[in-house]
Amino acid sequence: MMDVKTFVVGFIETNMYLIYENKNGIIVDPGFIESEAEFIIKKLKEEVSDIPMVILTHCHFDHISGCEILKKEFNSKIYCHRFDEEKLLDEQKNGALFFGLSWNPLRPDGYLEDGEIISFAKQKLKILHTPGHTSGGISILLDNKHLFSGDTIFKDGIGRTDLYDGDYDVEINSIVNKILTLPDDTIIYPGHGRKTSVREEKKNFPG
Repeated sequence: MMDVKTFVVGFIETNMYLIYENKNGIIVDPGFIESEAEFIIKKLKEEVSDIPMVILTHCHFDHISGCEILKKEFNSKIYCHRFDEEKLLDEQKNGALFFGLSWNPLRPDGYLEDGEIISFAKQKLKILHTPGHTSGGISILLDNKHLFSGDTIFKDGIGRTDLYDGDYDVEINSIVNKILTLPDDTIIYPGHGRKTSVREEKKNFPG
């Protein structure tokens, strides 16, 4: 049976998600930092033995900082939308410099496109391009019931758009036309904070 485990990690309490079944997993947004790595890897290995795929909803530092460690520990492949690749290569654009941290440029192993379907175990993951917080922001729809939204939408809030290549109008369009059109009972797993649902967030976007 597919399960989802949440790890709250990093400087600003990013939600890292492990989607797993039968000792195989996918990680969404590995934002853990080096001082947390040993603990996080131990906890991951309690649930899975293989993490073939890491999906980045966007490439800000607080969502990508654990990528290299996962590549070393699990030989994981890193995937993002091509519009966010530049942030994996640039510590200023991904925000690492804001935290006074260095960043080793990292190229993704592949790109994810709007509408792409990923088969995992017996489930399907659908990629939705939801730009606004960043130009390459994506959300991941699992089994048409669970949406991993990154920093596009939160419980009672939306992601900031005053960072590099953010766009408020584009973000609102993504939320209204890509996320709030999903079934009301779709559970939203945001990049920070508590879970919510499409039904609950529609209250913040009347009409």
